[in-house]
Amino acid sequence: MSEELTSKLENLFNEMKDWERRPVVKSGRIIIELVKLPEKHSRSTIKPASLALMIRREDAFRGIIIGSAEEIDDLRTAISIEKIRDLAKAIKEFNRKRAIKEFEI
Repeated sequence: MSEELTSKLENLFNEMKDWERRPVVKSGRIIIELVKLPEKHSRSTIKPASLALMIRREDAFRGIIIGSAEEIDDLRTAISIEKIRDLAKAIKEFNRKRAIKEFEI
């Protein structure tokens, strides 16, 4: 990891408010944003504020929060399985058929 990128992230972290998002990449209808996660308190620990990536559709407010390179690798592996691609195509076809309503004349 480059020192320059780490320095930029540190500056962004200090500038950003909790839950603030900064766009990183837009590919088709998918947006990847840098988001500042707030400090998290539990009964026994306090997790400090941190940065993460959020992957979401452009028309959605919520998305998937990714906090490490390992999570990106796991997501990439899961999405690249041919069975998932076939399932997504079948879902699109299923939804298209349900959107068409026929009326008797």
